[in-house]
Amino acid sequence: MQHLHGDVLESAVERVPAPDLAAAALVSREWLRAVRAALRRRMLRLPWLVVHVIHLRGQRRLAAAYDPRSGAWLAVPTAPPARHGATSPPQPHSHVRLMRGASGDRVCALSLSGLAVARDALGMDDDALVVALKAPGVWRVDPVLAAVGDRVVAMGGACRLALGDGEDTSAVEVHERGGWTHCGAVPTALRESAAAAATWLSTAATDQRVYVADRATGTASWFDPAKQQWGPTSRLRPDATVSTWGLAAGRAGAEKIILFGVKHADSRVVIRSWEVDGDSLSLSHGAAAAHDTMPSEMSERLFPHGDDGEEETSSPSIGVCGNTAGGYVYNAAVPATGAVLYELRRGGVEGGGVERWAWVACAPVVAEAEALGRVILACSPVGLHELADERLAH
Repeated sequence: MQHLHGDVLESAVERVPAPDLAAAALVSREWLRAVRAALRRRMLRLPWLVVHVIHLRGQRRLAAAYDPRSGAWLAVPTAPPARHGATSPPQPHSHVRLMRGASGDRVCALSLSGLAVARDALGMDDDALVVALKAPGVWRVDPVLAAVGDRVVAMGGACRLALGDGEDTSAVEVHERGGWTHCGAVPTALRESAAAAATWLSTAATDQRVYVADRATGTASWFDPAKQQWGPTSRLRPDATVSTWGLAAGRAGAEKIILFGVKHADSRVVIRSWEVDGDSLSLSHGAAAAHDTMPSEMSERLFPHGDDGEEETSSPSIGVCGNTAGGYVYNAAVPATGAVLYELRRGGVEGGGVERWAWVACAPVVAEAEALGRVILACSPVGLHELADERLAH
């Protein structure tokens, strides 16, 4: 195999499962180039789904990553390798939060002393793989966090008891050049949700902006951290019967976002997607396609009926994470039910949304999570650096 060259080698490497690419890269320089080319092509496609399970009892964090190409889950190491004669310091897992980003979501630990952001997509616990920032000026319990270029945005979720004179629970701060800058508060229509917690907002990040939407009302806006200004505020409700909304980045080559909505209809759960123009926050023009509605067998698996077969009386609540190629929709209240992968149309089809849906079984670490634990779902391209970690288990 080491004698393969050129297009034949690249074609062979394309078929190598992602977890084995790190070993393939060690064969020779030419193999390394072929592996890097394969990863670049894969990164233009679907991101990996990464789940982080926070066990409050014992302060442990477990993680797993789903490779959409092979359809397999990998166990992710979440503790540094033991050092001879040394004991690793306890990890502040109770403060673990999610930071959205156009280049991939990252887990981070927020405390009064600072904000530690994982460098790698899988969030492996290693001091060398963490970016340490100062803590935001406003102490926040459950903020929206997003990375836009080399800037970090923190908004909402502030602790009322720790606010100073003139400070707002929905305050916005931008980190750049080593410090945080106060940028006022979120728009009035979103202020109540942002003040409460990030839990009530759906967030998406692109290369230029952070988009936020009220999960209950569909009211949305965007923030440009470079200009430190907000865009228009719009109530995105193409279907008034939808109970919960979610946002994700839209197709590449255009400032688009994808709006997801879930509702009960005729004793069924229906999940639908719409493409939204990122500048004006208006629905994109174009004929609706059948693929824009999730297949009913998948939406029913995400939100199954009760044991007695009766329809659930509570409103279904979805979570979404994705990038310009696609992403994942999941049951925000019960992540252990699994997830649905979606792939966006390519080629700049106006009004186009989802091209393909596929079921993703629940990760074992989620199924085994303790009742009081937290589950964080993220998505990101995964590169050779993460795959080369010898602790990554099939």
